Amino acid sequence: LFLLKRSNWSMKNFIHTTLQGLLNSLDIGFAKDELAYLSSQGKNELQIRDKIAWRLHNSINSEFGDDNLYVVRREWAPEGRGREKVDLAILEMDSTKTVVVRAIALIEFKAQSIARPEKWYVNEFVNDVAKMRKLKQESIVCKGAALYFAFIETGQECKANEYKSILSYAVYQNGKIVYHNEKGYLSAIKTHWMTFENALGESITIHAPKAIYIGKAFGYKQYISPLLIGPISQK
Repeated sequence: LFLLKRSNWSMKNFIHTTLQGLLNSLDIGFAKDELAYLSSQGKNELQIRDKIAWRLHNSINSEFGDDNLYVVRREWAPEGRGREKVDLAILEMDSTKTVVVRAIALIEFKAQSIARPEKWYVNEFVNDVAKMRKLKQESIVCKGAALYFAFIETGQECKANEYKSILSYAVYQNGKIVYHNEKGYLSAIKTHWMTFENALGESITIHAPKAIYIGKAFGYKQYISPLLIGPISQK
């Protein structure tokens, strides 16, 4: 049961607002230049998910957790459904802290390591939403869960000439890439993101992108643009 001081609506509203805020403040969630360094050598999906999990867990328990009944769990699936794990789940425990009473939110993360249009992440979005909707429909503990999909697009300052063998994105440097120092960078990202809009055959709101500076790696500035889709309806 929820603590009496907060309602179901306020918990879910808090999660939505806090999750968006954490995605928009990853520049302060890591040590100076740490996320830029990690992002320059590969996808940053797991590093970002894990950092958000830690910060979200602390925020929820600071706001609602007088009895520490709330848990942010990475790689979670309801009992008996181990093959259907979600990247992140916000869970409420019973008073003995031994049983999951319910999942408050299910969240999937995907990351794109360089700013260019691709199809794979749209397919992953459709698959992830289908998985979460199935869990919500078939698992009693997920019945009331809010569903979210977070997409992280990493961008680079400019084309890299130095450290090509170190920078994972250097192999993709071609005409499809848009760099931060080019005109229309955010417009290009918005165009990439709009492919999500009708991917489920229903209306989805896509918010405007931001370019968040996350530091320098090997002399090149790095940026991320986080997209949060949700809460997604149970079709």
